[in-house]
Parts: sequence; structure tokens; C-alpha cells
Amino acid sequence: MKKKTEKKECGCACGCQQETLLSPADAVMAVAILAVASDGKLNDKEINNLKGVLASSPLFDGVEDASEYMGCIASAITDKGRAAVLERAAELLSPALRETAYAWAVYMVATDRKVVAPEHKFLGALRKALGLHGVLAGKINAVVPMLNRVK
Repeated sequence: MKKKTEKKECGCACGCQQETLLSPADAVMAVAILAVASDGKLNDKEINNLKGVLASSPLFDGVEDASEYMGCIASAITDKGRAAVLERAAELLSPALRETAYAWAVYMVATDRKVVAPEHKFLGALRKALGLHGVLAGKINAVVPMLNRVK
């Protein structure tokens, strides 16, 4: 018989077995994952940018293994439907962290320096789900792509 091995904790609250989002950090990561998936393509740069979110935001200080954590959150939102995930994320986030989640989502979709129609649609749905004012969202949409300029 095979011996069962215990999963190493990934830094999330459940140790890779959660079925829903449990914390503001989970909610922000779920939004970022949905953002990178919104155009139907996932490339290495987008995955590295997700890891960059983890490395640069104090919200994720408790995460020990970025890849495992992202996998855990991706599993938790799989088959839930975008609207349900965004609704749960909004429940977990304070007004300030809703702005943060939106900004990270814009950063994720702007990674390849072009925002395509499905990504625009996602950002619109996200803005509404998070209850962000259109003027604020417009400012974020204008500023975040500046971070990816090369000339």
C-alpha cells in the first residue's frame, strides 16, 4: 500500500484544501487569476507577474510558496463562475482593498501592453462587482499601463 503523504502548507488558511476564498489575500489573488485568464491565454510573463503580486504586496506576507498558493486559489475558484467568485471577493474586501484588487487586475491585463475585448469586459464586470466608481476605475486604467512602458 502507498503511504499517504501530507501536503505542505502553501501559506493559505487551508493548506491547499479550501473550497472557497477565506481571506482578503485570497480574494485579491482570485481577482488577479481571473484577470490573467480573462483573455483565454496564460503565458509565462503573466504567471511571473502573479508571483510579483505576491512578492510585492504586504497582503501576502504569510505566503510561503507562491506557486502552491496560486494553485490553491485557482482550485478554490475553479467551476465557481466568474460572478460568484467576484461576489465572494467583494464580501471579503474592505473598500480600500477593493481598489487594490482592481489595480492589480488592471496590472495583470496590461502585462502584454494591449487590452483586448474580453479583458475590457472582465474589468467592467469587476468594477461593478467591487462597487468602484467609474472615475476611479478610469484613473487606474490610465495609470497602471504606464508601469509597462518601454519608451
